[in-house]
Amino acid sequence: MRRIIEWGLAGAILAASPSLAYAEKVTGRLTSARELLQGCLKPPGPGAAAELASAVGAKPYSDLRQRRELKTSTSNYEEPITGRDQRTKQTVTTFRGWDLPGPGAGTLEYEEARTETDWVDRPTRQSMTPVRAAHTRTCRLEAPVANARSLFELYESLTAQPYGIRISADRRWIDIFMFDGDTFDIELMLVLEAPLAGIAPEPAQQEGRLILSDGGPRFVASVQQGISTVTTTRSAMLAGLDRPAAMVFVNTEIQVVVQRLTDRQAAAAMAASARETAVNRFSTGSVIPQYEAYYRRLM
Repeated sequence: MRRIIEWGLAGAILAASPSLAYAEKVTGRLTSARELLQGCLKPPGPGAAAELASAVGAKPYSDLRQRRELKTSTSNYEEPITGRDQRTKQTVTTFRGWDLPGPGAGTLEYEEARTETDWVDRPTRQSMTPVRAAHTRTCRLEAPVANARSLFELYESLTAQPYGIRISADRRWIDIFMFDGDTFDIELMLVLEAPLAGIAPEPAQQEGRLILSDGGPRFVASVQQGISTVTTTRSAMLAGLDRPAAMVFVNTEIQVVVQRLTDRQAAAAMAASARETAVNRFSTGSVIPQYEAYYRRLM
């Protein structure tokens, strides 16, 4: 399951923190940022989240505020190449949240959820694949930061996995992602007040990939065909990040659920795909000529 970063999330952060006035108070000190990121990078769980909240002096949400997060929502991601969309239904089953110390300092949250993801035909909204279900555990941080460059470099030092970078069409946010669809999704999103310096906005496009020509051995430069890209150097990107920003950090542990196909349409789609594979690979029309050619070589 790939976590979808919505445009609305970045917009909401910018609207809530137009001047990022509290950045110095929250994670301006690298020691505070290190403690928060290290704590949230641990395997997500209610105990680990509560321990981190206690360590940084965070204040628990009210019971009412926490209950409001126990809800079901559906999101839709438009795949630009194939004309189909990824539809994700998420039901939050466990939620705990804390306000970081200080006015406007940000939040720490932990949630467990059940997600159901499938691909749908865009014009008809009909499902094209079986539903993929998973249980997720997530630690999430949202906070203003004094310097996005320092946070990026700190984050690199705390992780070891290969990473790629997404960038918005207006160039006001980048998303550093580390992803394995069956086990984890780790993302650090940095939202800037102004477009990343040196990269022209492309308002007519969707989000794309930022390619670092000198990104190093951990940087993932391969991109699916049809995805828009923009290329720059690591030093140019870091220079553009040398300013305050808003941070969203997410560490999600994924446990895929093996389930029976109860949806007739999804089951029919899988059956048709299996039949097509069997016919193409194992029909007598294709297998017998292969045997004949083999025996001719032997004789």
